Amino acid sequence: MAVLIQDGRRSGHLKWTREAIQRRCADGAVISAFCTPRIPRPRQRDAGAVVEALGTAEVLFDPMTHARLLSGTNKLEDYDTWSLWGNSGVGLDTTARRLEHVERVFSRQSELGLPRLAPTLALASARSSDADHAVETARVARGLDRHCYQSLVGTVEFFASGTDLDAHVGRLAGLRASTWVLTLVPASSPNLIADLATSTVALTGWLRTIHSLSVRSRVIVQNADFLGLLASAAGADTVGSGWDRSMKVFDASSYQLATPAPRRPASYVTQRGLVAILRRSIADDIQRLDAARAQELRGGPMPSDDAHQRVHHLRVIRDLVSDIYRMRGQEESVSVLRAIYHNALDNYAWLDSQVPGLVSASERDAWVNYPLLTLEQYAKAEGIW
Repeated sequence: MAVLIQDGRRSGHLKWTREAIQRRCADGAVISAFCTPRIPRPRQRDAGAVVEALGTAEVLFDPMTHARLLSGTNKLEDYDTWSLWGNSGVGLDTTARRLEHVERVFSRQSELGLPRLAPTLALASARSSDADHAVETARVARGLDRHCYQSLVGTVEFFASGTDLDAHVGRLAGLRASTWVLTLVPASSPNLIADLATSTVALTGWLRTIHSLSVRSRVIVQNADFLGLLASAAGADTVGSGWDRSMKVFDASSYQLATPAPRRPASYVTQRGLVAILRRSIADDIQRLDAARAQELRGGPMPSDDAHQRVHHLRVIRDLVSDIYRMRGQEESVSVLRAIYHNALDNYAWLDSQVPGLVSASERDAWVNYPLLTLEQYAKAEGIW
């Protein structure tokens, strides 16, 4: 079981990542071609220096081809330092482009001494030319290195496509990759986490996919955070998380040049007993209600600042994932997570009895009710309940 910190652009990211690993609330990191340059810049370490700084921790280099090929992606300052495309141009729609790109990606990963992780496309449909191109890219990667890790990236529409999804995953499973790295892409929205949580059909398909691939392979889910608890119940042993929105969930806008003026991120506090991340003002209200109960709900002391919140959040995610996974049988893992959600609902009921509406019904739904519904749909489909 492991938690990997997704890459980010904020000043101090490497320092915070090292500290999290040293504190054992994270186990490694993912380097993104969009966030970490191959060639150092002023006040920005290059990938080689990052790998060296992280020592023996698990590190992956994700070329983020799926993000590069999204419509609207234009934040390429760091990405272009990697020179990942050959003379045939950008894309995975021809044999030459696939081969040139995979060769360059693997070369960069080998230079860093990291596992070879194959690139892929973000799929919106399991029956499309893009789906075929993704399979062919995976086959090229396996032909170059039969031990390489493989990638699967899909939108909510892709993971909600039922039998078409299952047929596509069957094609990929035939590659017999040792490790699969999965990413779920939500629709563009101001509240990506809530919108993902309400997409129960897509999340159920995501869990079926994880379960199917985990039978023979290790499964890592990127940008998953609290939804990674569901993934762990389905068989994923590693969850990608972090402190910013673009680390907790895949955010297409983070690969686009920003037009509005940057805003200071709001302050939040993770609540283990509520399986949620709530604004600090709400955390303060809970603290005033009952200090002892508030500490129990948080899963520790009140973080004094954002630095302590980063550590607190990662520790909560890692502990919960560990409780669920622990190399258990599938039925037991699902039961553990179900108990976590039901306990959270009891805690929400207590809060509502003290101060009605302190936490909105929509937040409770996003953090617990919809994920619980997803778990139940998945368990029913798998014959667990």
